Amino acid sequence: MSFFEGLISADPTEEPQPPNEPSLPAYEAPHDEPLPPERWFIPARLPHTAELGAGPDTRLMLSGWHVWPRSVTIRVEIFRRRLAQPNSPRRTVRSAAGALRCGMLLGDGRKVTTLDPAPTTATNGSTGPSLRLEGGGDGFHEHLVLHLSQLPPEGPLELVVEWPDEDIPETRTTFDGTAVRAAGAEAVPIWPEAELFASPSTNGAARAAR
Repeated sequence: MSFFEGLISADPTEEPQPPNEPSLPAYEAPHDEPLPPERWFIPARLPHTAELGAGPDTRLMLSGWHVWPRSVTIRVEIFRRRLAQPNSPRRTVRSAAGALRCGMLLGDGRKVTTLDPAPTTATNGSTGPSLRLEGGGDGFHEHLVLHLSQLPPEGPLELVVEWPDEDIPETRTTFDGTAVRAAGAEAVPIWPEAELFASPSTNGAARAAR
């Protein structure tokens, strides 16, 4: 006996339609991954929490890492205990120059920030990593996503934040880049029985599907 027996209504009869559903392209494994491949993988999760920066009424907290095969996403939470009124001096001094800025010092000495211009292709055809910050808005609790487009190299990984509008000074927090990089191998493919990696002819379709 089915668990749902007697609870399911029959669907009305429909005329058969020719199949026209779009298919998910195979995953492209680029050197640089500006967006997480969330249609193809469940990321490895590192449940690490830490305070990244603090002001009089604002705290920036790391709530975990999502590690993909080629990139990494950092979950950042904003907590406030007081909201500025629209006409208060604290609100009126806010500007682009005072916005939250984030950066990373990688284990090989390279530096990447959310203020960098779009990366350019190097002479060998590769590009350096980019750091992208999304989320924000107003409220007592907000969620941000900080995405590093390449897995960090082995060695220490230093995360730097500064937020002048919230009186958060430049603050540095060091993590184990080797452990973050190794976790990329633990990302779980959603379609392991299908061809995982795209051929050159499907690269454009894979980018369009993101």
